[in-house]
Amino acid sequence: MIRHYRIFDFIIKYGTLVFVFLIPWQARLILVEGSINGDYWEYGTQSLYATEVLLFLILIALIAKGTHALKHKKPQISVKKLYTPLGAFAILVVWSGLSIIWSSDSSVSLEHWIVLVEAGVIFLVLGSRAVSFNSLAWTIIASGFIQAVIGISQSFLQVVPSSTILGTALQDARDLGVSVVETVEIRWLRAYGTFPHPNILGAWLVLSLMLLLNESRSLVVALGGESDQTTRMRFAIRYLVFGVIIFGLLATFSRSAWLAALTGVGIFIAMAIKKKMFRRLAIKMTAILILVVVLFGYMFPEQLSTRVSMQNRLEVRSTQERGASLAQGWEVIKKNRILGTGIGSYGLSVHRNIDDSKPAYFYQPVHNMFLLIWAELGIIGLIFVIVFALFIVNFVYLGTKKKQEISISLMFLIPFAVLGLFDHYMWSLYSGLMIGISYLAVFWLILSKNNIDSEKGS
Repeated sequence: MIRHYRIFDFIIKYGTLVFVFLIPWQARLILVEGSINGDYWEYGTQSLYATEVLLFLILIALIAKGTHALKHKKPQISVKKLYTPLGAFAILVVWSGLSIIWSSDSSVSLEHWIVLVEAGVIFLVLGSRAVSFNSLAWTIIASGFIQAVIGISQSFLQVVPSSTILGTALQDARDLGVSVVETVEIRWLRAYGTFPHPNILGAWLVLSLMLLLNESRSLVVALGGESDQTTRMRFAIRYLVFGVIIFGLLATFSRSAWLAALTGVGIFIAMAIKKKMFRRLAIKMTAILILVVVLFGYMFPEQLSTRVSMQNRLEVRSTQERGASLAQGWEVIKKNRILGTGIGSYGLSVHRNIDDSKPAYFYQPVHNMFLLIWAELGIIGLIFVIVFALFIVNFVYLGTKKKQEISISLMFLIPFAVLGLFDHYMWSLYSGLMIGISYLAVFWLILSKNNIDSEKGS
């Protein structure tokens, strides 16, 4: 039986690492196509992703391991367990499931609820340290590096090829509806990677960057400032990966991801100013960042200036649409203050209660994750989210004596909050929700680790 127990551990550990690495993989089987006014509607589409099959195997291993543990040890049931982050998250999941009852389309809401449960499973596995922090970090960094290379290739080729295996749809800058930067003379395709939108790729690359900075810092601490040929090679590889991911991030032309990255790097630099040991590392990383931005600006001056200035027709239109989206979000909240529209049914609520005459692409979620959760789960759901956040602070933050651990955790929490303020995908889409739960898991692991500086660099 011990042998079987080890097999369960193996599936949970390595299955989770593979799952995290494959978060960008969008291969899926569409079960039911979402439709509004006769057109395809992504947010109502019910799918089975290839990575969900892997997650199902992990869940089976978890259940089997838990069953085995129950046979040998009587579980201690206590109401106090509800006063923990995991308890609060469980209550949020239960409330989200109840919202299916009053949703406009129970099947659409059920699909979104299942994805939320799956995200909870990943958070539970990662939060329980079934996977080491170091392994998790390098898995995300490796995945981010590959996505950056793919995104850079797309930027130069100016096309995202269609691939059933990768789960990518054909994206051509000449087609309407494709994410582009429009200059006076051209429409420039933004990098997608294998994600459904450049902004989502940007979020994944920001997480990869922050983890790379943290792992490099950990290596400096572990070495105590010593240096040899092998060490210099390890840092050289890190610098190369850092530069490639930065270039890939720039190629997404995602302003929210740029801002999130700047906040994270800013926190890292602030830590370096106070901690002399890795000040040299911060200087080198900052120099690489500046050089890559200058190089990117030299290669794509019009595209970069257009995206930054926000004066172009398409940029102005994008800003106006976001403003209208926020106003619409408040209108939906006013009509569904207490219970919300039901998880995953924001667009259906807009179609039914506000305006039913627009094409399907109009009915997308409000571009603010926190407002979207409020709109779909009501004030009760929002309270549960706030309680979840407060429990994390109370359960870990107040018990953390090292200020450095708190500063490092903010490298992940603040970028996560920035991304959530400007977009909805970390709640509305499968891949986005898995990215969001990865941010929270990393934040949780750093704060709950007692001796982060003792961790060896890889």
